Amino acid sequence: MIWDSIIQVLSGPLLAKIALAAVIGAVFLFLRRAETEGFTVEYVYSAVLLAVRDILYAIFPFEDLFRVSDLLLFALLFHATAAFFVKKASLIVPLAIASSMALLLSLKAIFGFAPAIPSELFRLFALVPALASFVFVAMNGSGADESGPLHAYRSRFPLAAGSVIYIISGTIFGPASFIFQALIVPVFYFLLIGLAVIYEDGLRKGLVGAVSYYEESIDSLYDLLSRTGESLKAGFSLQDLLDGMAGVVEEKTNADGVLILLAEEEEESFAVRALHGHFPPPFKLPESLPRDEERVTAHLRHARVRIGEGLLGETAQIGSPLFIPDASADARIAKNGEEAWLKLRSLLAAPLVVRDRVIGLLVLARIRDEAFDERDFDRLKLLADFGSIAVANSFSFLEAAEQSDIDREAAIAEGIQRTLSPSKIPDVGPLTFSAFTDPARGVCSDYYDVIRTGSDRCVVAMGDVAGKGVAASLVMVMMRSILQLITNSTKDTATLLTWVNRGIAGKIDMDHFATLGLISIDASSGELEFANAAHQPVLIYRKDSDAIETVDIKSIPIGVERATQYAAKRFKLRTGDVLVLYTDGIVEAMNENGKQFGRKNLGSAILRSRDLAASKIAEAIRDDVREFAGRARRHDDQSVLVVRAKI
Repeated sequence: MIWDSIIQVLSGPLLAKIALAAVIGAVFLFLRRAETEGFTVEYVYSAVLLAVRDILYAIFPFEDLFRVSDLLLFALLFHATAAFFVKKASLIVPLAIASSMALLLSLKAIFGFAPAIPSELFRLFALVPALASFVFVAMNGSGADESGPLHAYRSRFPLAAGSVIYIISGTIFGPASFIFQALIVPVFYFLLIGLAVIYEDGLRKGLVGAVSYYEESIDSLYDLLSRTGESLKAGFSLQDLLDGMAGVVEEKTNADGVLILLAEEEEESFAVRALHGHFPPPFKLPESLPRDEERVTAHLRHARVRIGEGLLGETAQIGSPLFIPDASADARIAKNGEEAWLKLRSLLAAPLVVRDRVIGLLVLARIRDEAFDERDFDRLKLLADFGSIAVANSFSFLEAAEQSDIDREAAIAEGIQRTLSPSKIPDVGPLTFSAFTDPARGVCSDYYDVIRTGSDRCVVAMGDVAGKGVAASLVMVMMRSILQLITNSTKDTATLLTWVNRGIAGKIDMDHFATLGLISIDASSGELEFANAAHQPVLIYRKDSDAIETVDIKSIPIGVERATQYAAKRFKLRTGDVLVLYTDGIVEAMNENGKQFGRKNLGSAILRSRDLAASKIAEAIRDDVREFAGRARRHDDQSVLVVRAKI
């Protein structure tokens, strides 16, 4: 008898509905193995809910049971389709409405709560999650690619239309009607099976797209490593490597322009080292720079970005990739003009990181209407990771390849330097001299000399040549040769400095400009004349006031501009006074905490040793600098020349 009742319950429309629910659950369980983001779990839960609901309704034919299950069903379907397109906070209201209506309806059915309210009115609130799903997906899902959530976007209209028809039909015909149970419900189940088919198609296309993307990424990496490898084979040229890397990145990301910036040694800035294609500057251009494309491009090629300043500086400081799909709407992108070639459409940036240290930036620009997308961003990050390795390897190769040349060049430069540095500085009248030089790394680019021009007259020179090696030593030779030739003239020091500049400007590389300070001394009268080409200020200890006096003249270095005219200042050295010339390596010497020695500490060292001989004063300064620096690495050459007026 019981068996006959069970057979009767499971016969007819119920059996078909259970079979369809089982098919829905089985299909989504099968698809669950092919996706990793959990899209299908709630569809499986929905299938289980449908099957359990139909069986319970057949055994306990309460219409409110059907209505409560519908509210829960559409809450599940809403969460399954909309959760990947909007924030969780946006899901709360539709889910809360459906859940609260299901709870109230359960209380009404069990305890007779709110008997005057029709039960079907509660069920109509299932329209809220059904329509909200359509609205949320339609508004936020237009960018869905051929992957997971694509099925929700493609099925938004049929699911919404089917849900509305299902809910309204239940209201019109009633959940217990034959038309609803035998026709509407199975058709809705077929709709869910159709969703599974759409979803499977999205997964398949997503898989094809992923395979294609990874194949392209592998090809990009191969091209990048191949191009950088060729640069290394061709002679270890870092510039060739960066140019090749920029070309590959531009091609593989379909960018309009690529910038590569590298960290500058011992400086908190990044310099542009490679520019490929057309790149509108993302930072503010100087107002004085003409808005001519060639001039702007030339400016960009030599641009420097300080860490923490501006958009690129912040990216370098944080060390995180940057994605700006719409540059025109981003206030961090500078507006440099209305010309089309100055307008940036979209920008990507990724740091080049080696052992947690940012060694450079890889920056992409697009000026066309089509902005960069997430795939371009992912491709850039991948290329930046491997590009970092290529750049780091090139540094190692270059160091190994250049070491023998460096050693040989260093030996030559040291030989030149030994001939330039005076072995002993004789007294000039009542003046005594002492000097020292501590090179930072083998070869020193500091220069000092005391050129005697009479029995009681001399010219004191202190300079610092930018760069190292033979080239810097040759600049020293040129300066010394010119000074030896012209100091016997009756011209003032400003004219002498102007002549030195004219003799060197245009004949040396701009990387080897020099700072130079000249002091002409008449020992018999104590009269001094000082001219300066961007060198450090002179410090004078005055015995009369027992204080340090600073003498400076603002100017530009030797070798930069041939037409530069230099100025001079006159002052007097009295008995017991001490004159100190020095290079920037002294005042910029840093300790382990990154603090500089500074001119104040140098003045204190002079004051403490003011009563000593010139050699002892120089020794005291050297000891103070070394004690201050401790174990910190010396970053620049350090030279001091002391002139003391005898008591």
